[in-house]
Amino acid sequence: MSSNDFIQNATIRRMDPTRDLNAVANLMEAAFELKKDPEGHVIIENMRQHARMIAANDATLLDKLTVKASWSDGFVFEDQNKIVGNITLIPHMDGFKRVIMIANVSVDDAYRRRGIARALTLQALQRCRMTGVREVYLQVRHDNQAAIQLYLDLGFRHLHSVNVWRLRQSASGLDQLGLNAHELEDGYTLRYRRFGDWQKHKAWLAECYPQKTRWYSGLAFRQLSPLCWLNPLAWLQLMQMEHFALSRDGELVGVLGLQSRAPQVDMLWLALPEDLDAAEENKRAALLLRTFVRERWNHGKVNLEFPMGRATAGIQEAGFKLAHDLDWMALTL
Repeated sequence: MSSNDFIQNATIRRMDPTRDLNAVANLMEAAFELKKDPEGHVIIENMRQHARMIAANDATLLDKLTVKASWSDGFVFEDQNKIVGNITLIPHMDGFKRVIMIANVSVDDAYRRRGIARALTLQALQRCRMTGVREVYLQVRHDNQAAIQLYLDLGFRHLHSVNVWRLRQSASGLDQLGLNAHELEDGYTLRYRRFGDWQKHKAWLAECYPQKTRWYSGLAFRQLSPLCWLNPLAWLQLMQMEHFALSRDGELVGVLGLQSRAPQVDMLWLALPEDLDAAEENKRAALLLRTFVRERWNHGKVNLEFPMGRATAGIQEAGFKLAHDLDWMALTL
């Protein structure tokens, strides 16, 4: 059977969360090895829990509407009524502009290299055009060269690459983190960010977290300005944030922002100049992050994203583990 025959004899249809969740959960778990990923495993179990709720005899119309609202738009690829491929379309707002994030592109191992991922992506892009969306984004594993080439062939362009770091409590690692968090070196001081720090902080944030994909962070970066305390509508987000400033001989050299998002995973936003040599960049990252671990960490889950390859040794020194290397890609329709 050729790949063309396979596509013609199969079916691509809209995902129906009320009957497809279990099959899609199984597909995603296998494709992305989510059994090894605690956060991914939570998502999968949540999908299965919703599937069980719908399967129950006492599931109400409200239950079904809740499940549909909980799981975003997408498509499945079926071969003889078996779901062997999936793609998810997640809507976001970039200011007043609606954009789409393509996610969870997964194909059954036995069906790979038959054009299914390509067919699903083309179907997703067609839907974006029909609904008036003009900007489409995705994240792909940096080492997944086959997927990257597929997206390049479809017109996507590479934006930037990030390391995703995680800090987790563990019985074996907690004591070691405390030992690593020694006092600041001579000449360095740590304090809360001041009003006069904002211009440098703003510039470093722009270097580390590009404007083009900030909508995905769930953080309104403009509200990090100290002036936002004058706006009562920004107070809720501002109360979730703390900013720690690192100085050397009185000069600002780095800022670390803590975004408390309980019960979700807390986020750290590390802002450093991009023109530092590797040794100095690692030192500043380690000093900021080790102090956070020692003085402010509540032993909950914390994530940090930072440009790929930057401050790697310093971040690891503070006890963070690399979770993913991801490439951001985008397409304008």
